[in-house]
Amino acid sequence: MLKSEVIYHIYNRGVSQKKIFFDDIDYRFFMYRLSLYKTKYSIKLFSFCIMPNHYHLLIYTENKPKNISLLMKYLQFSYAYRFNKRYKHSGHVFEGCYQIKAINAEDLPKIIDYISQNPVRKKLVTHAESWPYKG
Repeated sequence: MLKSEVIYHIYNRGVSQKKIFFDDIDYRFFMYRLSLYKTKYSIKLFSFCIMPNHYHLLIYTENKPKNISLLMKYLQFSYAYRFNKRYKHSGHVFEGCYQIKAINAEDLPKIIDYISQNPVRKKLVTHAESWPYKG
């Protein structure tokens, strides 16, 4: 159950851990949709990182936890719909419902670091600042 006025770490990956972002167009479409829906549903985005087979979001909303559900519903649906059309794929794109965890204020710096360092840990870049699909 989502609580009011809490920061959440949300993440999901491709079905069977398969790659779901193949090129700059894929990443930018996901970021565009994220920007669109976060504005529409009054979500504050603290941090995000989109990786080849998964993504991480760190978000907050004031007293409107239902807005998080709407953001995620439309974000994943719109990306999956476009992915299936673009790659002539059918079936699920994501490994099911997104995962969501409430974050304590004292854990916030650790989670932000974890999200931003993800491309370095996966050896996609040597410095987190080099990964263009995070913020």
